[in-house]
Amino acid sequence: MRISYRHIKRYKEIAQVMVKYGFSFIIERINKEGSGSKIDVSSSEPKDDIKNMTSGQRLRLALQELGPTYIKMGQILSTRRDLLDQDMIDELVKLRDDVETFDTDVAMAIIEEETGRNIEEIFSEFDKEPIAAASIGQVYNAVLKDGEKVVIKVQRPYIEETIKSDLEILKRVSGSIQDIIKDYNIDMKEMLEELSSQLLRELDYNFEAVNAVKMKRIFQNSDEVYIPEIHMEYTTKRVLIMERIEGIKLSDIDLIREKGWDTKKIAHIGVKAFLRQVFDFGFFHADQHPGNIFVLSESQIAYIDFGMIGMVDNRTLNFLNKFALAASEKNVDKIVRVLTEIDAIDEETDIEGFKGEMLYMIHYYYDIPLERISIGTVLNEIFRFFRKYKITMPPQLITLAKTIITLEGTARTLDPEFSAREISKAFIKNYYKSRINPKNIAMETKGNIEDILLDLKNLPKQIKNVLKIIEKNNVKISVEEVKMTRIEDCLKELTTQMTMALVLASIIVGSSLIIASPNIESNMGIKYMAIAGFFISFIIGLILVIEIVKVKIKKR
Repeated sequence: MRISYRHIKRYKEIAQVMVKYGFSFIIERINKEGSGSKIDVSSSEPKDDIKNMTSGQRLRLALQELGPTYIKMGQILSTRRDLLDQDMIDELVKLRDDVETFDTDVAMAIIEEETGRNIEEIFSEFDKEPIAAASIGQVYNAVLKDGEKVVIKVQRPYIEETIKSDLEILKRVSGSIQDIIKDYNIDMKEMLEELSSQLLRELDYNFEAVNAVKMKRIFQNSDEVYIPEIHMEYTTKRVLIMERIEGIKLSDIDLIREKGWDTKKIAHIGVKAFLRQVFDFGFFHADQHPGNIFVLSESQIAYIDFGMIGMVDNRTLNFLNKFALAASEKNVDKIVRVLTEIDAIDEETDIEGFKGEMLYMIHYYYDIPLERISIGTVLNEIFRFFRKYKITMPPQLITLAKTIITLEGTARTLDPEFSAREISKAFIKNYYKSRINPKNIAMETKGNIEDILLDLKNLPKQIKNVLKIIEKNNVKISVEEVKMTRIEDCLKELTTQMTMALVLASIIVGSSLIIASPNIESNMGIKYMAIAGFFISFIIGLILVIEIVKVKIKKR
């Protein structure tokens, strides 16, 4: 499939950057497949300083140079520990939104166009110097007419067209890229769909606004977590206006300590807030790095930036609990059964190899005190196994794991002695709380009954569909590598046994009817015939048993 003519210029720009950083083999494959305009890569050699870089470093620099779309893609990919090795992740997390600012007059024009009002009608003050410039948008400080201090996120001009263009190019060449990465457990089409969904959601600030409103509802009665107010009356697809948080960024540890605030207590508040989001609401802030959390006081924190949100259902939490219990029991067979339940195991998975490595890892960590265990290290090790053995995890579980790893790192910046014990205890407590909660038991029972009733309701329709297929003679049976001689022998043995069984049953039934006859005593010939029938039945039955035993011995 060829690149659309209107995207040729952008495709050439992308190709030149890829060649510059030593990824010419990708362009060569695309040229060969005829997916785009031919790019001459024969005389292109990366410079010596680029040649000496690792693959991760070269990829990071290439994405950085390709601009906002690819920076955002790299940031999203840096969360996919189930797809990429740790060295690649370490480089992609370095991608920053340190992009050039765009003109403030353009930003103001976008605000007026989106809200339908003049700047002077909305704000009493508007700081024309942006406080941040990200890949998707730019951020300004302002003051509303009522005196409230706010921050404004304004989407970059033409960024939606650029992202959609880049996504279309990637989809067009995805087949060629899939061939290159065929040895990895990566479905290029599926990954691009996920990236597209994430990017297109971030292009609509209404999503972020709704997420923030829902998060504010979760913590509406909390004294420990504050969520800024969203001004929905001014928020549109390309403009977001929310309350300005006056506090210290969690990343500024020195300033927090200068205030004399207890950093251990702050870490505890953050972890507790996250666990509440996951277990009580199944809805959590999925980008909990220090730059997105403000410390308002020793006993209160605030979240900002609600573009990345994770959701987790009871089924996923139940899976986590089962997995953790199976690991604590050192039961790798149970772990495989749990993974099978969620369709995580690929048909090409080496089950025995996976069991062996998983058992080794469990024994390695089993006797280490929780205080010395890093959740991030354990999860990264698990993801490495999953990549190696082509085990696919649900996206919501991957988001949860990534958030836990980020949260642990954030907590350790505040409290170097932070351990996995607090999070582990919370998961165990939640498991037993769920198991003994009558409401949960009732809901689970109700769900099971509804599933059974739904299956029963659909059964006649399914049977009808099967009968239609049979009636139209559309049934196809695929037989591979079958030894026909062995099938014939089996059929002969089965036919002989069935025939003997039928004869045996007939003689027994006939003899029983004769014995039960009221005239049996008056006719001794019939009586002896019935007795003979039972004797013959005994002989046939004995022969039949011997034949069955012989067949079983032969099979062994």
